[in-house]
Amino acid sequence: MKMAYILIVAGLVCIVAGVYFLCANHKDNESVSEAVVHTKEKVEETIEQSEEKSDTSDEQDNKDNRAKGIEFEKYVVSRFSRKYFSLKEWRGDKHSNGIYAESSTYPDMEFTFTLRDKTYAFAVECKWRAKFNTQNKLRWSYTEQLNRYRQFAEERNIPVFVIIGIGGTPAEPAEIYVVPLASIESVELSKKLLENYRHDLSKTFFFDIPTQTLR
Repeated sequence: MKMAYILIVAGLVCIVAGVYFLCANHKDNESVSEAVVHTKEKVEETIEQSEEKSDTSDEQDNKDNRAKGIEFEKYVVSRFSRKYFSLKEWRGDKHSNGIYAESSTYPDMEFTFTLRDKTYAFAVECKWRAKFNTQNKLRWSYTEQLNRYRQFAEERNIPVFVIIGIGGTPAEPAEIYVVPLASIESVELSKKLLENYRHDLSKTFFFDIPTQTLR
């Protein structure tokens, strides 16, 4: 996006310089008019080219982010023991021209945990971030999405957990935090808060029945 604006500014500077040269060297009005028309066409062409490059860059960024998200989801799935957990839902992010399935707004995954013939259901949303910001905080979602997850948890009457990966790579994060959605009040979380939910990377995930929490 920034590169597109730089290209626009650079193009305009060159065009203005060209108009000045043309006007200085053509004294009759017809020549000046032609120069103005030519300049207008050049400005429009420069803007169109910049918008095309910006759209292409945004599309590539979205593809890269989706790829990272999928890699982290694969990592998360691999950390659930098949002995106790069953993956019931693993939602994709498919859409076309703004049309998408309602289920795509739900948490990424739904699991069941079975122990001693008793089964417990819960959902998981996965988020990977390269690092905390300069205030040691990270923005994991946006308000509308947070509200949808809360509504989902209430309607399904099951707990939802946000599994956050920090650093490393999506396929091998340096840190993992498992945060109950019920404990989240904002779309921005501090590192200090997340420390309460740090997951031991040497262990797989486990569901604690008495507290109904994932750890």
